[in-house]
Amino acid sequence: MTDNLFNTPADEIDRLVTELRETKEALRDLSGKLTRIETRLKRVFPQAFPKAIKERKEKPLSENQPTSLTPETAMVLYEELVQHARNDRLEQVSNRLSSLSIPDLSFLRRELGASLGKRKPTAKTLIEAIVGRIRESVMLSKHTDRQQLLGQSGPATDSTKESDKG
Repeated sequence: MTDNLFNTPADEIDRLVTELRETKEALRDLSGKLTRIETRLKRVFPQAFPKAIKERKEKPLSENQPTSLTPETAMVLYEELVQHARNDRLEQVSNRLSSLSIPDLSFLRRELGASLGKRKPTAKTLIEAIVGRIRESVMLSKHTDRQQLLGQSGPATDSTKESDKG
């Protein structure tokens, strides 16, 4: 009598694992069949399956939100911020930008032509984009004074022509 009437724990585990696999496979088959039936019914009787209307969330930033800036005031603000950045007062630049509303930041960003890429227009990303433009402006004019260049552009060409003659 070597045959035991009871399964050993290892045999019982193997049997349960096999049963579980078969049950999962049967459920997958049933799920697939139900999906195919539902798809066919939706094609044949679309009115029997009305689509759920999703409520739209309001965007936190809209193009229609009022802004307190005009193109002129935006450029004046930008020039002011560039002056602060040139004088190594980036903390003041960040504080001033943080005090603006999101619609104002968005308007200023659009006026400066700064891109957000695929980032969402949050206050942080808008400030980063504007500060990036300010840093570009500072770097481009680091070794030259913009007003000096504008003032000397006419006479500088005349003096260079005279020096070339002599």
